[in-house]
Amino acid sequence: SLGRVRALQVYTPPGYDADPTARFPTMYLFHGSGDNEATWVAHGKANWILDNLIAQNRAKPMIVVMLDGHAIAPGTPAARGGNTPAFERDLLDDAMPLVVANYRTREDSAHRAIVGLSMGGEESLTIGLKHADLFAWVGGMSSSLPNAASLVGDGPTLNRQFKLLWFACGDKDESHLRANRELDAALNAKSVKHEFIVTEGDHSWPVWRRYLADFAPKLF
Repeated sequence: SLGRVRALQVYTPPGYDADPTARFPTMYLFHGSGDNEATWVAHGKANWILDNLIAQNRAKPMIVVMLDGHAIAPGTPAARGGNTPAFERDLLDDAMPLVVANYRTREDSAHRAIVGLSMGGEESLTIGLKHADLFAWVGGMSSSLPNAASLVGDGPTLNRQFKLLWFACGDKDESHLRANRELDAALNAKSVKHEFIVTEGDHSWPVWRRYLADFAPKLF
């Protein structure tokens, strides 16, 4: 859909190959600005976090799909306001069908989650709120949200479709915290059920690793 080949990384849970008939829920996990599809493993240690949560029976075995969030080259005029719509096309038209064709996923909204950090949180919350019919589990970590209130649709409809709408931000991450508070207020105004958590921390990987460890056990 973007006219070029793009990479993604896929985590499969321990035991994925043991039963060739078993199917698994999927979490789509997005990075922040300046990073790429490899960063949630290289710096976020997502594979270690999920391995340990699953081994401790604190999270259900799941497939995790990590995409390159820069659908348009950062710093270019087209990226301003255009990156998230382009990324949405790439996700829905290319990445998700590719995953369905090659991995044993469970293809209904109740077994599909979307979450990201910073720029990736803008992408996950924007796409998740727009496509609640596709993602019943939606999250954001220290999300960049330039137009938070505009994301919120019909409250009763969202409440029927979502199993969890969750987002968190550190108390020292002032610019992002303000936008997250605005989203919280917009959701409250329409009586949309959600969890908004303010934690200790700034805009950094130690915070996001902890958020992943908190979010994953809530899923499925």
